[in-house]
Amino acid sequence: MKKILGYLEPYKKLILKGLSVKSFATIMELFLPWLLAYMIDFIIPTKSIPNILFYGALMLGSSLLALGGNVLANRMAARISSDAIRDLRDDAYKHIMAFSNRSVDRFTIPSLISRMTTDTYHIYRMFNVIQRIGIRAPILLLGSIVMMLFIDTYLAFVLIALLPIITWVIIWISRKGIPFYNRLQTSLDQLIRVVRENITGIRIIKALAKEDYEQAKFDGVNEDVSRKERTAGYVIASLNPLMNLILNGGLVLILGIGAYRVTEGLSKSGSILAFLTYFGLILNSFLAINRIFLLFSRSNASSERIAMILDEKEEVVLVESEISDEACFIEFKNVSFSYNQTKADLENISFAIKRGSTFGIIGSTGSGKSTIAQLLLRFYEIDEGSIWVDGRDIRSYDVHELRRKLGVVFQQDALFSTSVKENIQFGRDVELNMVQEAAEMAQARPFIEQLQDQYEAKVLRSGANFSGGQRQRMLIARALADRPEIIILDDAASALDYQTDAKLRQAIKQHTQATTILIAQRISTVLHADQILVLEEGEVVGLGSHQELAQTCPLYQELMALQLGGSENE
Repeated sequence: MKKILGYLEPYKKLILKGLSVKSFATIMELFLPWLLAYMIDFIIPTKSIPNILFYGALMLGSSLLALGGNVLANRMAARISSDAIRDLRDDAYKHIMAFSNRSVDRFTIPSLISRMTTDTYHIYRMFNVIQRIGIRAPILLLGSIVMMLFIDTYLAFVLIALLPIITWVIIWISRKGIPFYNRLQTSLDQLIRVVRENITGIRIIKALAKEDYEQAKFDGVNEDVSRKERTAGYVIASLNPLMNLILNGGLVLILGIGAYRVTEGLSKSGSILAFLTYFGLILNSFLAINRIFLLFSRSNASSERIAMILDEKEEVVLVESEISDEACFIEFKNVSFSYNQTKADLENISFAIKRGSTFGIIGSTGSGKSTIAQLLLRFYEIDEGSIWVDGRDIRSYDVHELRRKLGVVFQQDALFSTSVKENIQFGRDVELNMVQEAAEMAQARPFIEQLQDQYEAKVLRSGANFSGGQRQRMLIARALADRPEIIILDDAASALDYQTDAKLRQAIKQHTQATTILIAQRISTVLHADQILVLEEGEVVGLGSHQELAQTCPLYQELMALQLGGSENE
């Protein structure tokens, strides 16, 4: 919580100003019952119209000052809370963007979404309520007690005797409630996960008529969230009735004792009226404090979850590296890697790629092809060995410097809800002519220029208004637009016909000097590569040209038999 509260530090002066205004407005409220009691007991009996009007004007002035001060202070609190949460979200988002894939896997995407939305909203509400009620409720509580002591010390002690009991109840229930909210937030992560998966996969759910199955799964998670929310609500909700019971019991005592004292001439009727008004203020103050503790319980759990993001250590570190004079542009040296740190997903991988050459990687599903691309991009840190690019260990590069060298298309890449041109530019300094050239190489220009708005045409979410082949060609154009030194196409032509695939590879080879890595499952995509790496279960089982592998690698021969009918020609 301390780390999260630190986001209010830049607004310390504004907070102090707002709290001062709120304090002044609250004090004006406290004077109203006392002025009313004084008028009833001392001014009205004199029947002096000027004095009555004067004190009436004082009450009106106090009311207006209280109203204006509260409105101004509340507006300031809302602005400060909004700005502080904006800063918090910015920092959390930057941390998430800097996470390694291993960190993202550990947190999970649904949990990160929940933390950036639901949790930050709970913290916003806490910031806002603390500034609006956090100062007002204590002032009303303590101020009312002081005024009651000033009016009638004997009656005031009846209420003061109840304060330790009320304080103990608040602390006890809050301690019981906070753990329930921690568990509730974890269940909300699961709810978001299910909703996200079902919305993303809504087409396949409908295609397979599995709406009832997914509905049942959602109902189970939703019921779990509701049950935990009810349990937390039951605990916290018991605070208001208990406080009302204690305070109303005190009110009955005050009325009984007050009536006796008025009858005996020890107190005045105006004082009893003021006492009842102050008692109402005290009751409202405790209810406000109860609300603060309720919000604190939820925001405390949320603060811990956000702090976990901010405290996550950056796994990508820079190391010193000597400059290698070797001719190879990219080289993997005895690289081993495991996602779960138990079973190796890649083991003792070694190969070298010359600058400007085309390198193919082929293998069955789960053989580790895409993992090689992710290690080259430093999405994950290798467990053993080293990877070299342009004569340097990639761990000596700043990750942004390294990744600017690469243009990548992954298997499950995404288009965004913006124009075709902006999807290809992707926030980079890429002129329209470069966009058009990239689209030409990617075989995307013909269908783009047939669109009504051409490069300004709108792309729906995930490219839903384009075919699979069109989406892939736009993604390839994005990878080529910035003229990268290394192009990685990870099964990027799976939705293209053979003719378009061949034209794409030929265009890349003719119009760029980039080193190209083709990751594929079909031989036709890689057979013209200068070298082909064959993987099976994370190990190298073949390395060489198409002709060499056709003679020496059994797995490659098997793939040829299945895909090319055993022919060595295209």
